[in-house]
Amino acid sequence: MIIIKYTIETTATPAQIWQVWQDVGNWKTWDHDLEQARIDGSFQEGTSGILKFKDSPDLKTLLTRVEPFKLFVQEAQLPLAKVVMSHFISQMAGKTQVTIQTEVRGPLAFFFYLLLGSSIKKKVPVEVEEMLKRAKTI
Repeated sequence: MIIIKYTIETTATPAQIWQVWQDVGNWKTWDHDLEQARIDGSFQEGTSGILKFKDSPDLKTLLTRVEPFKLFVQEAQLPLAKVVMSHFISQMAGKTQVTIQTEVRGPLAFFFYLLLGSSIKKKVPVEVEEMLKRAKTI
């Protein structure tokens, strides 16, 4: 298993962040590699969806854990690997922290890490900053 993790402190509230996260159709406004994102139902555990990244086929996803204002976990199956994307909100000493963690599991995890790892490491901080800018305007 390979894990890429990024944490940032923000003045945005958990409610503001959560509102942006559950607005899946607008993820492409802050994740500029996304052409489309959708879920087929409510933002809750068990809901499936599609992510369409530029120059790649549709990626089927599943919300496997959802705790409003705290976290959501989204999984996507790749050939002989699984990507688990966890999004956490925590508060410490009156400050809000956001953590995004991407795990790649399975027999081909190392291959997909070589293929995608450096790009994920570069783009996640930029995406989180964009998402937080959006959250602060709510």
